[in-house]
Amino acid sequence: GSLAAEAHTTMTDTSWTTKTAAAQDTRPVSSAVHTGYDAAEKTEDGIPLYGMDKELAAKAAAKRDPKKEQEARGWIEALTGMSLDGTLQEALKSGIVLCALASAIKPGVCKKASTMAMPFKQMENISNFLDACTKLGVGKHDLFQTVNLYENKDMNSVLLTLEALGRVASKMPDYKQEWPTFGAKLADKSVRHFDNETLAKGKAAQTFIGRGSTGQANQSGMVDTSRNIGKMDHVKGVEKLGGDGSVTAVGMGSHGHASQAGTVDTSRNIGKMDKVKGVEGFGKDGTATAVGMGSHGHASQAGTFDTSKDIDKMKNVKGDGVDELGKEGISAINLGSTGLASQSGMYDTSKDID
Repeated sequence: GSLAAEAHTTMTDTSWTTKTAAAQDTRPVSSAVHTGYDAAEKTEDGIPLYGMDKELAAKAAAKRDPKKEQEARGWIEALTGMSLDGTLQEALKSGIVLCALASAIKPGVCKKASTMAMPFKQMENISNFLDACTKLGVGKHDLFQTVNLYENKDMNSVLLTLEALGRVASKMPDYKQEWPTFGAKLADKSVRHFDNETLAKGKAAQTFIGRGSTGQANQSGMVDTSRNIGKMDHVKGVEKLGGDGSVTAVGMGSHGHASQAGTVDTSRNIGKMDKVKGVEGFGKDGTATAVGMGSHGHASQAGTFDTSKDIDKMKNVKGDGVDELGKEGISAINLGSTGLASQSGMYDTSKDID
């Protein structure tokens, strides 16, 4: 019992503490500022704008061109004969004026507009106008969405559609000359016909990629030579060099010849053989030159050795048959000390024991 009473007291105290803390916390849930209807920004129809709708409306307002809207108003009034009251969006919102515009450009291209003020009927009129624009040749990417005009979300896209319609309408056969134009003028179609000879030349012609930026099939004209300095303008004697097959100034060199003649200065050469006598004509008629003859004055080695002091080493050698040695083919050296041309008698065999 005491435990239950203590638990009940604890829970009661906790609940009271939580409620007290919540009552004391007066901080706002978020920092967002909530704007009432009276202070909120509104469209021309009085619809308040909040959040993303407000941002999109601001972007559309930045793109809005009052001058272009005035031109569009004058163009529509001239073609339809109707006077537009209020803003352009208010005058076109019902779709009646737009259907009349399409029918003025080409009768019967657009369904008859409903004059009922109900929103879905007015939006249906706008849809019929967009279908008529497609039949007249306006691209689907140039068409605005019905909600952009009816709810005034993007009048800039509406103006772009009217400009596209004005471009196409100016080429229509029913378009009157006194009517003004709206939008850029479309280019006239220019059909060109070529004969077979011209077509054949075109097939063999160099392509734009092959020609490059110079407009030539080669590299001619790729380098700007208008500011080049004439480095050879003051050099004399180089006229027409290289034009007729002759040697150019570079090939001739500073000595003025196409060969190496004159490239070596021989004016200071020393004549080393000028004072040598007896060498005239050497080497020109096939005879031996002074270098070939040598100091002994012969073209061979005759006389190159001095034999006046040679000693006759065999002059004092005595013995039978020495004078005739060598004449029969065997020299004294070959005979040896045994006096024979072989090894006979070279060994003493008298004391050999059998």
